[in-house]
Amino acid sequence: MKRLLFILTGLLVIYVVASIALEVYNPILSKWATGSARIIGKPINAIVYTDGHINNDIKVYRENSYWDGKKSNAYILKLNHFDKEGMLEFINIFLDEKWIGRPVSTDRADYDVINSLLFQSDVSYHCADFRDDMKGFDFDPHLAFNHREIKFNVPPRWLKFDSVRIELN
Repeated sequence: MKRLLFILTGLLVIYVVASIALEVYNPILSKWATGSARIIGKPINAIVYTDGHINNDIKVYRENSYWDGKKSNAYILKLNHFDKEGMLEFINIFLDEKWIGRPVSTDRADYDVINSLLFQSDVSYHCADFRDDMKGFDFDPHLAFNHREIKFNVPPRWLKFDSVRIELN
């Protein structure tokens, strides 16, 4: 009986330590396990140009559905080099609604890439439109797109580039 109690106590300690480590190092996995985060997927094959030059530091993810399960025509950009405030680490492009926004939260508990899979929480799904004068940038990105290409501008002085063009494969 003592041995069983010792084993159960050891397993409980291992579980607690593993849970704490998971929450510290990959907090979005805890949200995913409880259903308040989802996997968007791996980057798609796309060529990204910034100011007319190929930029391999930006990954493009396809968002196939919204949180309510409805189909979407949206993309998420993950920038490796972004503004110092972290407001533009991720850029959301909603083609159905014809607007571009930034997530309300880009904290690692709300957005993270693990083994090239993009995880998104229910909090970071909500975005502020670039055109919004309170939560956005009061900036019209001049979004233009067709089935093979997406083009838009980013707010001046926030990033090291002003324009983005994505060639979809």
